[in-house]
Amino acid sequence: MKWNVAMKVKDYARNWSNQYINTDYRDVSIVVEIRDRQCFISLEGDGDIENVFYLVWELLFLYDGYFYKIQKWNVDGIQKDVQGLYRLPLYTTNKKWMASELLGRSCRDLSHDIINKYDVFRNTGMADEKMTKVVVNSFYYLHSEAYEKINADHLLSLLLNVADGFVINTYKDTNDMKANLDRIFKKTISLEKLQYGISLLGMNGELYKYNLAQERIMFDHYAYKEDSVATFIYNSKERKADFIKWYFIYIMELVLRINFLKEIGVNVNQEVMDYALESINDWIIYENDMDVECTTPHYQMKQSLKKAGIVMR
Repeated sequence: MKWNVAMKVKDYARNWSNQYINTDYRDVSIVVEIRDRQCFISLEGDGDIENVFYLVWELLFLYDGYFYKIQKWNVDGIQKDVQGLYRLPLYTTNKKWMASELLGRSCRDLSHDIINKYDVFRNTGMADEKMTKVVVNSFYYLHSEAYEKINADHLLSLLLNVADGFVINTYKDTNDMKANLDRIFKKTISLEKLQYGISLLGMNGELYKYNLAQERIMFDHYAYKEDSVATFIYNSKERKADFIKWYFIYIMELVLRINFLKEIGVNVNQEVMDYALESINDWIIYENDMDVECTTPHYQMKQSLKKAGIVMR
């Protein structure tokens, strides 16, 4: 059997996106070619092609931050309805996440070993006395169109729940949200750059884990916490406070993607992780017209054009 799937990818710097991959998994040969705004996936063999396809599609999500949109699908030369591949709502990413930065760039690792480790990781469930499968599916669902209108307070709370679940199922149950955040943030993005971004929003960058832990309690148990992120926003009179909740949402999403990749053996480049964080910081600077220079090329250009009276969309 042979599958050919054509997908649409977002426009990105070609040398950071384009890639040719030739690999295999469980009696299925796999070719992935990402070129310009297209991704072509070819799968052929006697193995479970359908299952292998979803593993590859999900891994590409972890590297790029969204599910590529399917345009065409054929099986043994016969065209199929692409909607047949959207078997769960989680595979339709809502537009809020389309600005996610690439973590694999043009070196996405889809080797047999990585696919196998991901297969085990994402499918470890109740039969194994674990809840990892639910954690992974929940993470994808939070990116989906099905959750597009969810309140930001609850979206952040659910991401914090996913972080808890990840630590409990891959490390141990610490029964301590702050300890879980310590583990989630360990050896990921630059603490200095993160604290800088938080300080831009008027918060104490050193207390972010405590503030997030208080936020989790506030919206999981509906108990008022004076040191939660939501309370800080409520008490603030500045416009930039409107961006705080989404800043932490984007940060938590980024750190969870990094953790998922590291868990399956992917070596995520520190420069790439920090660039993704800097892009979120630049978003804050640009949207709030701060008197601070952006550091990422995309926002540097947007900032220069805005100063010249030209606003990019």
